Amino acid sequence: MIRILHSFILAGILILSSGCVKKWLEMEPKSEVSVDVLLETPEGFSIALNGIYTNLSSYTLYGGELSHGMVDVLARCYDLKNTMYDQLKNYDYVSAGMEQRINGIWALAYTTIANCNGLLMEMEKKSPGFFRAHERARLEGELLSIRAMLHFDLLRLYAPAPAVRDAVSIPYYTTLTHIPMPEKATSEILQLVMDDLKKSKDLQKEYDTDNEAREIFHKYRFRSGVEQDPFGPGKRAFRMGYYATTALLSRVALYANNKPVAYSNAMEVINDKTGAEPTITFTPSTLVDVGAYDRLLSEDLIFVLYRKRFEYDFNKVIFLLPNTNQIFGSDLNSDYRKKCYLSNNGRQLLKYDTTQDREGDITGAIPMFRLSELYHIAAEVLYDTDPDGALGMLNSLRAKRGNTVPLPGVPDKNAFLNAIINDARREFVGEGKLFFLYKRLNKTILDETNGNQTLTEKFILPVTER
Repeated sequence: MIRILHSFILAGILILSSGCVKKWLEMEPKSEVSVDVLLETPEGFSIALNGIYTNLSSYTLYGGELSHGMVDVLARCYDLKNTMYDQLKNYDYVSAGMEQRINGIWALAYTTIANCNGLLMEMEKKSPGFFRAHERARLEGELLSIRAMLHFDLLRLYAPAPAVRDAVSIPYYTTLTHIPMPEKATSEILQLVMDDLKKSKDLQKEYDTDNEAREIFHKYRFRSGVEQDPFGPGKRAFRMGYYATTALLSRVALYANNKPVAYSNAMEVINDKTGAEPTITFTPSTLVDVGAYDRLLSEDLIFVLYRKRFEYDFNKVIFLLPNTNQIFGSDLNSDYRKKCYLSNNGRQLLKYDTTQDREGDITGAIPMFRLSELYHIAAEVLYDTDPDGALGMLNSLRAKRGNTVPLPGVPDKNAFLNAIINDARREFVGEGKLFFLYKRLNKTILDETNGNQTLTEKFILPVTER
């Protein structure tokens, strides 16, 4: 029987390409509840789903390695010396400790995928009246989106980018099974990811996009309102809801070079309105100028994860930036991101600093999707047909981050991509986005301290325990 440990569904990792299957995890927790008991009520499914989100927030996944940790070290964001990342900053994937940590991401991601599939299968066993309509749709949609996100990030870590080759890469699991699934080509994996996300959008659209839901999302996405219903609309930014799923579909489609889908989904979120106001907007200058901002500039966050003791884990390493002046250039004194994300001298990353009282409820948030990324995606796609419109969109984003002097015209697409990369380096430091941006474009990783890296094959992390 599968057991519940502190709200986790524990399922063994099932997937090894060698044909070897890892056993189910056998654990003896002090307090445990069987699946049959926990899932007697819809609320039990919500508790089990919370366990899946806790997995996502772990340091092995998005609470560390896939945010400010491993992938940002690979993107040469930091000036690190005598840290646990010393081998990794030189793209040494096999030294003591590195191999285990890389394998750990693979293992926990597929365990969490198994958890998602296990819950989906348990949902199928329930009678039609067990869930209220929106409960079932929301649960199924979130589980499909989480499953898709994990497969996508496994693909981005452990397989070549589509711009390089369509290689046989990873398995895709849609059921809880002890039978290892075959590895599929990158193009097949991307299509399966997009299929899951499109289905999730269909399931969650009615619940998340009526006028009341939009208003609640705008106001309460990081906190609860008066309701205490575990299926209620409060704190939807901590869930893979409709807007998060739409943002992820845009990201995936761009990676797959499906530009129409990437653009339409990006613009759907950018243009979404609650009455006359954008449902998701940006932290205004009126807050930044008076020091009332939170360091995450959280107004444009679409989806975040929450992990307790975040500061403790973050402060295991002091993350110093070696090249702030070069990244910000003439915008050094105007760009909010330098003021809010970094220390006064621009050297230390303070996005997750919890010492400021103004941080409030957002302190524990791990950024997963921002509206700013959708501006980048839409602008990149738009450049092919409307270069001036694309530049205008990028300048609009820059203005929302305090840069009053617009970028001048760029001579070609490559120059425009370099402008997006520069903006992304300001925007996403500490959030695990830059390595994947370089990889998708097959670009040289930038480091102004004589450390530029042309990686190509080293963009692919090795897995020795599949």
